[in-house]
Amino acid sequence: MRPFRRRPKAAPGEPPGERPPRSKPKHRRKKRKIAALGLAVLVLATSVSVVGSVFYATVDLPESLDDDLSQGSTVYYSDGTTVMGELAAEQRTSVDLDEIADDLENAVVAAEDANFYEHPGVDAKGVLRAIVNNVKGGDQQGASTLTQQYVGLVADIRGDGSYFRKAREAAMAMKMEEEFTKDEILNHYLNIVYFGRGAYGAEAAAQAFFGRSAAELSTSQSALLVAQIKSPDGPYDPRDPYGKGGNVEEATERWEYVLDQMVATGRLEQVKRDAITELPETLDPTNDPEGLGPEGFITNGFVLQELAAAGIGTEEVLRGGFEIVTTLDADLQELAVEQTGIREVAAEDENMAAALTALEPGTGRVLAYYGGENGAGLDLAADVGHRPGTSFNTVVLAAAVESGIDPWSPDLDGSSPRQFETYLDEHGEPIDLVNIGGAQDHEVSLADAVAQKLDTPVYDISEALGGNAIAQTAAGLGIDRMWDPHDVDEHGVAAEIDPGGNAEFHPDIGIGAYPITTLDAAVMHGTLAAVGTVAEPYFVDHVNGADGRLYKADPQVEEGAFDPGAAAEATAPMYSNTAEAGIFADPNDRGDFDVAVNASSTWHTGFSTGLSLAVWAGDEKKEGDGSSHEGTVAERIWWQVMQGRPDKYRWDPEQEAALLEEQQAKEEEAEAEQWPPEDEPVAPEESQDGTESEEEPGQATESPVTEESASPSEEETDLGWLGGGGD
Repeated sequence: MRPFRRRPKAAPGEPPGERPPRSKPKHRRKKRKIAALGLAVLVLATSVSVVGSVFYATVDLPESLDDDLSQGSTVYYSDGTTVMGELAAEQRTSVDLDEIADDLENAVVAAEDANFYEHPGVDAKGVLRAIVNNVKGGDQQGASTLTQQYVGLVADIRGDGSYFRKAREAAMAMKMEEEFTKDEILNHYLNIVYFGRGAYGAEAAAQAFFGRSAAELSTSQSALLVAQIKSPDGPYDPRDPYGKGGNVEEATERWEYVLDQMVATGRLEQVKRDAITELPETLDPTNDPEGLGPEGFITNGFVLQELAAAGIGTEEVLRGGFEIVTTLDADLQELAVEQTGIREVAAEDENMAAALTALEPGTGRVLAYYGGENGAGLDLAADVGHRPGTSFNTVVLAAAVESGIDPWSPDLDGSSPRQFETYLDEHGEPIDLVNIGGAQDHEVSLADAVAQKLDTPVYDISEALGGNAIAQTAAGLGIDRMWDPHDVDEHGVAAEIDPGGNAEFHPDIGIGAYPITTLDAAVMHGTLAAVGTVAEPYFVDHVNGADGRLYKADPQVEEGAFDPGAAAEATAPMYSNTAEAGIFADPNDRGDFDVAVNASSTWHTGFSTGLSLAVWAGDEKKEGDGSSHEGTVAERIWWQVMQGRPDKYRWDPEQEAALLEEQQAKEEEAEAEQWPPEDEPVAPEESQDGTESEEEPGQATESPVTEESASPSEEETDLGWLGGGGD
């Protein structure tokens, strides 16, 4: 109530006092302000209503409901026309609502839209709650209903985070609620929503995760499927098929949340909930009997990983209709995978397996790749290490050059067997180290020992340098991963180790005891081929969308990151290995003498012009018998690729001459820029006695270099003059 004023009392015998004069009452002015404000609000509300009505009338429902919703992306080879594979979201089978388990329906409503059956397409309470939460700084909430999610997916506007998108989505949701029943909307939603593992819709998801139909799902299985909706292919898939960080702990936490929401919304009895205590077992997607073929490691592995790192998510790729052009050479991939017999290695012997990686030195473009037959399984080229053996000794040679050791001095003992202080058995007792095939050379240089693949002198240097120094050299050459044979768990699995880190390495790293991948081996030899330029490997060149270029690779290249001199010295024995291989039908044909090769009993590695190639083929249990590096499966595959490679990966003398001419022109131009201008004469040199000396015509100012001094010695020629002799 408003307080009132009393009139002043009159003194006895006096007339009553008059009301004191005052202005208009304040409450009247306040009423007028409220009325004006109300009028303004009414006008604004009317305007908003009119504008909203017009906007609502202009928004149409999507033409399609469950059909023609997914535009799969196509993956191409580097030519942009040869198809490698498809990345599509069409693992979807539309089913009626009565073919979907009730628990799955209840779980979706409970976790994603508890008021689904009450709101008209837009949940006003949910929107208000989200606004309050976001203003208070809590986790960002969008409050989109199932209907809004559905129309957003169908209209392909879910990726737009603007308020205009939200308004469109809300308008479409309300219109859909006017035309369809709640069960019809829920049915459409369950036939389109992405659950992960490439599965769109409840039926495909049930098959992908549990190998059963959607109608047969249990309460527990239904809850785990619904848990995926928040972040498909993310942390809630306990199998983590795409390497996105999924784990059992986070999957369990989200699964329990869904079950608890079912109880909170009255869709699951507490007694039944209490009986569900263990996360349901899911299928291992790597055991897909159909498989993806060898190229699956690229299309469904590296492509998705590289694009995700660039901000293009898996769902966007699967539904975006993109053209993805990879770095893979179609002809080289055909040669490496289909014509070398690499696919038959495992088929002919269950204990045997093979892997291959080819890339372009200096850029990191992966040109050919084989990690096994099942592209959804274990990648033998990038995820499994294999002991490189004597094919790793080039790293020791490079490390020796880096440390100042003369690799051409014949002062090493290459006899076999030999014992060393650090080469011990499991009881700490010295054991014999034997050269491959029992080879011996009592006085040998390190370079020659590497060429002959003699372990004893190489281990001698490795022990002197220390395992850590060799590991650092390996890291400098581009090797990212190794496995420690001295740290093996109870299952026989060696611990993964970073060669560039602070771990301790045993000297036997120098004789190839630490497994590496063929991907890293190709990178390492690519660094040697590029004379010290290190390039990160990559598989995606560019991506085109409906509106143009979406992504272009930015190669990670470090020129001269590794000592060019050490790289050149390390490759010298590899060229002499090629000359001794005797692979040429015509001994006078030197067209392939740009090929450098190194090998062990299970590896063949090396490079040619524009091509670094690493092949491993061996017994997964024994890794080869170690008797010889000749006549192996890896050797056969490697040379088949090298001999059949396209011309662009061969040495072209005309092209080399053009490059040399161009380089010479640049050097002359640079020299001319440093020389004094013609109008400024150069002062003649003074002799030691202070007099000016004049050069007679034709007189040389320097001692002539004899032809004999310019030629390599016979020993240097045998080793391969490229990079030899300390030049």
